[in-house]
Amino acid sequence: MGQLQLYQWALEGQEPERQLFLAISQTSYLRHFQTTIFQLAVERNKINLLVYEPEQEAIVQWITH
Repeated sequence: MGQLQLYQWALEGQEPERQLFLAISQTSYLRHFQTTIFQLAVERNKINLLVYEPEQEAIVQWITH
C-alpha cells in the first residue's frame, strides 16, 4: 500500500479531481480485505477499491472512501 499512497499524493498534486483505485480480484478481496486490519488500513488511508472477477472479466464492485 505504500506505493499506492505515493501515487495518490502525486495524483492529488497534478489532477486533484481524479480518483485512484486499487484493483483487486474478488478472491483476494474476500480472503484478505474482509479482515479487520485490512479494513482499518483501507479506511484510514482512504483507499478506493475496484473489485473484479478475472474469469468473467467483470467489475464486481466499486468501493470509495
